[in-house]
Parts: sequence; structure tokens; C-alpha cells
Amino acid sequence: MKQKIIFTSNLKDKLFNIVTKLKPSKILFVTANKSFIKLNIKTLIEPITNKYMSKRFFGFDNNPKLTDVNKGIKVLKGFQPDIIISIGGGSVMDMGKLINILSQNPMYKDLIRNNSNFKISKIPLIAIPTTSGTGSESTSFSVIYINNKKYSVSDMSMLPDYALIDISLSSTMSKKLRASSAFDAFSQSIESYWSINSTKASQILSIKAIKLIHTNLIKSLNNDKSARTAMAKAANLSGQAINITKTTAPHALSYRISTKYGLQHGHAVALTLGKFFILNYPEHDMNISDRRGYKFVMSTMKSLFNALGVKSPEEASDYWYNLMKKTGLEPNINIACSLTKSDLLGIIRGVDPFRLKNNPIKVTDKDMLGVFWDK
Repeated sequence: MKQKIIFTSNLKDKLFNIVTKLKPSKILFVTANKSFIKLNIKTLIEPITNKYMSKRFFGFDNNPKLTDVNKGIKVLKGFQPDIIISIGGGSVMDMGKLINILSQNPMYKDLIRNNSNFKISKIPLIAIPTTSGTGSESTSFSVIYINNKKYSVSDMSMLPDYALIDISLSSTMSKKLRASSAFDAFSQSIESYWSINSTKASQILSIKAIKLIHTNLIKSLNNDKSARTAMAKAANLSGQAINITKTTAPHALSYRISTKYGLQHGHAVALTLGKFFILNYPEHDMNISDRRGYKFVMSTMKSLFNALGVKSPEEASDYWYNLMKKTGLEPNINIACSLTKSDLLGIIRGVDPFRLKNNPIKVTDKDMLGVFWDK
């Protein structure tokens, strides 16, 4: 089934109509706790909970851990729902996808570690984001932590059947969280565009997102409704794009930054991405990872610069970090995380190698340390 993506200003009725068509007897809601109360999700889903048997799973960490997933699977198996509805941020989307597919795979811990194939779930999943950033409602992968080590669970069957997007749900986000979410979507779009896995289809999606964010980011933080709508569309496009390509080096670096230093995910990614305009600009054809070669990578980077209104990797980097500063996010990784040079090297050496391999240029620890350590 191809995913149905629906932008709506009448989420309550739209969701109820979709559920009615699916004819369930039991529905499992996966939510955060704070946003459930803050956004009055109870009222949003009341037509459904009044008509159908329902249960809610909540109370898990922002970065889903195996222990949390185990609890969710236990709830799912005990309740045996016909539909799962995830309403929340990226971690809630991830949790809904994880418990749905892993509940069908008895030895899922070993499957995760070995990056093996999964038996698919036949339970329809409806994803409703409350933030505009991750695009997780339109991706077929999730992050899970086992003993503090990050793993990616990826299977095409994990893609939610429906993605329902209503910008009113993101209206109560703090300005800092909106800025971080915006940079998450921006980073995903850019990383997808230069990824070694990019295709014509993915680059169409990602360049649309890049242009929308470039034009609307600042206005959206000032509560311009049309700009916020554009940012929601861009976030979803970025999710569709990375669903094809996966992310690259900045995301590979971000997980240790966000988990160890407590930064919001989008901020953690943005801290290094600006320097990758320089690192990913090919000086010669010897360090190219992309099979399409030097000319293709060079053309890709120049197209990116054009979309951002800059002419060189240095200008692109300056644009990026100045934009972060305008949104209130600290742009310097060493200041944001209070790093020593040894701390920074620890982040670089703790990188996720799977995502790093998607980068168009082969970068070494020395390369990254050289551009990030600028005290």
C-alpha cells in the first residue's frame, strides 16, 4: 500500500473518517505524555475512543530504548489492536513503527543487531506529527538504543499507511524547539540531496524542501501561518527524501551529541552540517565516495549553493551558522557542548559508520577535527 499523506485543518473529523473506513474493533494510541495533555489530544480522539475500544501507550524516553519498546510490545500483544495511531514528535513516530513491526518478530533483538529482514505487520499504522521537523511520519525506519548503543531498524513495511499533518498541533512548540525542528528538516533535505544514494526522485523532493525552508524558516518562527504551513510541507518532503536516501555524516555525528550533551536533535545535527559544505566540496577525484564521480558531486554541491543563494562552500557555511544564530541556536559545537579537544575527538570517533558511508566525500577523523575545532 502506498502511503497516503494528508494535510488538513480539520484533523478531528479526518482521522475519525479514516478510522471508520478501516472498521477496527480495538485501537492502540502511542503518544507522549506532555504533548497529550498540552495539545488536548484527548478531545481530538474522543469521537474514536467513544466508539471503539482503545488503549494508550506512553511514558517512554525521547530516544526509544529497548526496554521501552519491550513494554510497548507487551501492551500491544496483550491488547491486540486492529489499528495503531501514533500522535507526537519523532520519537513517538519511531515507537509506533517499532512496536508494530517488532511485535511480529520473536527474536527481534538479534534481528536488530544483525540488521536482518523482518516479518511484516498487517496492523495499519496512522502517524500524526505534532512537530515540523523529523518527517518521521513518512519514513520506513526508526532509531532504537540497546545498552546505550544506537541501532537503525529499517524495513519498507514500517512506512505508516497514513500520515496526517495539521500545523495547529505544532502551535504550542517553544521557539527554540521550532528552530531545532526546522534545522532537522533542513539538514535532512541537504543530506538527502548530496547523499551517495540520491536519485532524481529524491533530489526533486529534497530541493523542494530546501527552497521552502530557505524562504520560510525565519518567518515561521515569527508565527506567520503560511510560512508554518510551508515548513510542515518541507518537513514531510524531507522525510520522503531521506526515506529514499537515508542521512549522511552530520546525522551520524549528531546522535552522540544529543544523547551525551543533552541537545535537541535538530540543533545537534546543525552544529556540524555547516562545516560539511566545506568538507563535501570535492578538491579532486581521489576522495569521492559517490560512484557517479567528481563531476556529479561538484554539480550537486553547486546546485545546493544556488538554492541557498551562495556561491562557495565557505559562503554556504557562513550562511548556515548565521541562520542558526538568528534563530537563537548556538552555532559553535565547542561552545554549545562545552567541549575540550578530547571531547570533540570522542564525538568524531563515536560516529555511526552506517550513516557516514552515505557521505559523498570520504572524511577522516583528522578532516573533521580540523574544521570543527576552531577555538
